[in-house]
Amino acid sequence: MSRMQKKEVETVICRDHNRRKHTIMSPEDANSGKKTNWSEMEITGTIRNLSPQIWEWSHLTALYLNDNCLTRLPPDIGRLVNLRVLDLSCNKLRSLPAELGELIYLREVLLNQNHLRVLPYELGKLFQLQVLGLAGNPLSKEVLKLYHEPNGTQKLITYLLDSLQVRTPQPPERPWIPLARPSTNKPSCLMTVMCYNVLCDKYATRQMYGYCPTWALAWEYRKKAILGEIRHYTADIISLQEVETDQFYKFFLPELKRDGYDGIFSPKSRAKTMGESERKYVDGCAIFFR
Repeated sequence: MSRMQKKEVETVICRDHNRRKHTIMSPEDANSGKKTNWSEMEITGTIRNLSPQIWEWSHLTALYLNDNCLTRLPPDIGRLVNLRVLDLSCNKLRSLPAELGELIYLREVLLNQNHLRVLPYELGKLFQLQVLGLAGNPLSKEVLKLYHEPNGTQKLITYLLDSLQVRTPQPPERPWIPLARPSTNKPSCLMTVMCYNVLCDKYATRQMYGYCPTWALAWEYRKKAILGEIRHYTADIISLQEVETDQFYKFFLPELKRDGYDGIFSPKSRAKTMGESERKYVDGCAIFFR
């Protein structure tokens, strides 16, 4: 282990132990029937195996398993859905279960001083992670290079998420909401109205949507799915929000005209104060009608 890695590990351990505080209930409190509320668990020693009962304690917010002899973690760790802190430093772990990626509330994961050669891509789903300890693991040069860059934790999480093969089911079809029923006593004309926020491109960032891969936020990918969704429902009137000026004139209007629609567009008022090159990125509302 290099001098820099030693310093990094010692800093994390020092900070971590200073943060952990234990309160022992006095015999008087116990005898008086005082109740306890514990949300953290620390198991440290030379432990090689963990009781399966631990994975039933879904109320835990912090789990400290550092300084043991653990060689593996079971997939059941994914049941601890409320974890914010997980310390697995100084064990003998050679791999991590993909189910770690289900613990989306994790903000700190310490994996220092293990035998990890690869990280599961599912760790990229931990979009709220702020601290990731990896020192002292024989990881690939590509991973370590990203990790040691400024803001390396977020860059590594983004890389893992972008590399993850997405296997999500299709969302359920959106139901129409009937606002009125036709009456047999008077003439009526049925029409359908669709309202859709397309998400302005400048807001579609990893900072705003950390759980989404970078490629899924790109407009070139999203626009095909959005247009397909709009065409699927064939509404008589289509109302779109957060449409950029350039997107309206160069994409939505020509595409929907092929389906027999015409449209109008109103950008946000700040567009009046901008030059043409800036104005095309201002978003607004669009209405299409047959």
